Amino acid sequence: MMNILAIFAHPDDEAYGPGATLARYALTGHRVSLVTLTRGEAGSLGICKELPAPEVAEMRSRELHCAVKALHLHSLKIYDLPDKGLQHYPEEKGMEIVRGEIAAHRPDILLTFHPGGISGHSDHIAVTRWCEKTVLSLDAPPRLFYYGVSPEMAERIKPYRKIIPFENGEITHVIDAREYFPYKLAAIQCHVSQLEFWESFQKNGAGEHFFGGEECFSRALPRHHTNGVLKDLAL
Repeated sequence: MMNILAIFAHPDDEAYGPGATLARYALTGHRVSLVTLTRGEAGSLGICKELPAPEVAEMRSRELHCAVKALHLHSLKIYDLPDKGLQHYPEEKGMEIVRGEIAAHRPDILLTFHPGGISGHSDHIAVTRWCEKTVLSLDAPPRLFYYGVSPEMAERIKPYRKIIPFENGEITHVIDAREYFPYKLAAIQCHVSQLEFWESFQKNGAGEHFFGGEECFSRALPRHHTNGVLKDLAL
């Protein structure tokens, strides 16, 4: 049994990100835990534009609890760091949080977004930096995996959304999570305040095409040196 810890910046990162992979491992006997570092109070989609930040934070935290149940994850911890402010948050304090969560969960795998942050979001980039630097500082660290999008997929959805993909050759693992897409979709639908994003893909016929297939990862630490792409994060 693997112990997987996913750390992301915002409520909905887990769903729109590697949600199907998280569900696959959670439902096949592995322990999968989620840490979300903000409550998403700076959200700017849908009803978030009309509500004060504390109400947005409460709403998005409830949505996240719903998504965690939909994905069958084992645990969730939500921090209250400043949404859209992590790039200015003291790096050592961010690393202390990551270090503490690794000590608490003792994961085999630590999972976060790739260094480009998928969308280039500064919060995503900050969290990835904290994770990488923390792993490098530990004597017995977990394996660090980045979730991201292939260059081919990024090109396909370019008309609808600008995505920063993995570079050619960076992808080390591709997980066929199509069987678990219904769990990912259920998690996406839990984030009611963010459905404007999902609907923009659906409107252009790109929703299930983008989110319903394979999910791509790069094993960042220790570096993956074998030839070919692997089909299981355990390898």
